[in-house]
Amino acid sequence: MRILGRGRARALLLAVIAIAVAPLAVVLGSAARAGDHTQNSVLQVPARGPFPMTSRVLLGTSKSLLVQFPFELRDVLVSDPEKMDAVVQSSNRVFLIAKRVGQTNAFFFDTHGKQVLTLEVSVGADLSALDDLIRRFVPGSSVKSEMAGNAIVLTGLVRTPVDAARAGDLAFQFAQANRNAIYSRGSGDTEAAPPSQAGQGMAPASSKKSDLVINLLSIEGEEQVMLKVTVAEVQRSILKQFGINLGALIQSGNFSTAILSQNALPLTAAAGLGNLPVPAITNGALALKTVVGATGGYQNSGADTLYKSGDTQVAAALRAMERDGLVRTLAEPNLTAVSGETAKFLAGGEFPVPLVDNTGKMSVTFKEFGVGLAFTPIVMSEGRISLKIETEVSELTDNGAVTLADIRIPALKKRQAKSTVEMPSGGSLALAGLISEDTRQNIDGFPGLKDVPVIGTLFRSRDFTKNETELVVIVTPYVVRPTARKNLARPDDGLAAATDRKANFLGHINRVYGRGGELPPGGLRGDYGFIVE
Repeated sequence: MRILGRGRARALLLAVIAIAVAPLAVVLGSAARAGDHTQNSVLQVPARGPFPMTSRVLLGTSKSLLVQFPFELRDVLVSDPEKMDAVVQSSNRVFLIAKRVGQTNAFFFDTHGKQVLTLEVSVGADLSALDDLIRRFVPGSSVKSEMAGNAIVLTGLVRTPVDAARAGDLAFQFAQANRNAIYSRGSGDTEAAPPSQAGQGMAPASSKKSDLVINLLSIEGEEQVMLKVTVAEVQRSILKQFGINLGALIQSGNFSTAILSQNALPLTAAAGLGNLPVPAITNGALALKTVVGATGGYQNSGADTLYKSGDTQVAAALRAMERDGLVRTLAEPNLTAVSGETAKFLAGGEFPVPLVDNTGKMSVTFKEFGVGLAFTPIVMSEGRISLKIETEVSELTDNGAVTLADIRIPALKKRQAKSTVEMPSGGSLALAGLISEDTRQNIDGFPGLKDVPVIGTLFRSRDFTKNETELVVIVTPYVVRPTARKNLARPDDGLAAATDRKANFLGHINRVYGRGGELPPGGLRGDYGFIVE
């Protein structure tokens, strides 16, 4: 009896255990899944096991599988030699060579005629190269590609929707480049090929992505984006008007002479400051009247005078007005949407606009106005966000209004911005900006007399308008996640009506407005409160 050393005995024991419990493993294609492109496909049958054994094998076309036994074989049977061929290299070593796409099986018998192994073989495209491409260009993903009929099926997990789309594009390009290899057919296989393609080894004619790739990838977590938009606008307007109209009526015997000086205020009157009264002769007497359609005479400031001396009358109207206006517009709409989906927001209303068709029938349609926001976010890799944004702030105005059949239709003053940008989460970008200055000045007067120093003021009118506008639109996207309801505040938190006593004597409308501070966690221990000495 031969005694083995301790080291050799341990090595032999480990080898026996490994052979006894080793599972039936198949390395698909010509390379291992771990990325080793030098290891051949080998199926090692253990010496001891529950015979007959059964296993499923996937082989790529033109690929081979070496099946090695620890004992001699007598027979090898392949059900469909046109799809797979068996080459016996020795009495215990058989090569299975995939020839055409399809399903087949192989049976192995030992020298006693006992069946020891059955292989259910699926011959399809070798997608190991596609898996390597996806692993390289879509890092952090776990994607597996398989064949289902004539399409590549992608399953597994990816981090973002962009990674899922990128994996689908890689699979589609791989299918296009390896069309004949993936969909190869022999001369006798006409069960699925069209008559024009049967016997020619041609691929299906469809080139649609949905026909060649079935994307069943799951996204680890749907990314949600909250977009904060700030629309800030400041408008300043300055209007000045100074006008004088003179009228004189002189009678001498049979002669009567009338002198009228009518100066308009076209710019400032159109802006709402009012018109300048006009001297007029009525029944041989001088009087002041307002322009037809005017909004009023002096309105806020002005003076008129009428002088009579015998048959001489002199009337004068003075109009002096100055207005400074400041408008501040601030809108901050916030909206949240899932990556790849479009979200819309409107805080405003609708106003009716009448329409008349060809038959003369009148109908009403509604136009929106207010603060509007629409955006489509796409979460890119490394936390970057691609945004397609449409934002606008509109309001009703009389400038540009239209009157149709005694129906006054207001116009819309709109500030709108549309763009597509890319930025990181939490970053801000000025999407749009506008600085506008409009200055107008007009002088009306009597020719020649209006240019005389000092005295010329009595024969001319001057109006001056200046409008300044500064507008900026700032966008800030955030990648957000849901939170607990208790962490969110409402605008009416803490709002309570005031008591009758405070409402009547102090003029209070509400008691408390705003949300108070949260109490610290835990109970109150020890001394607490206030000490007043």
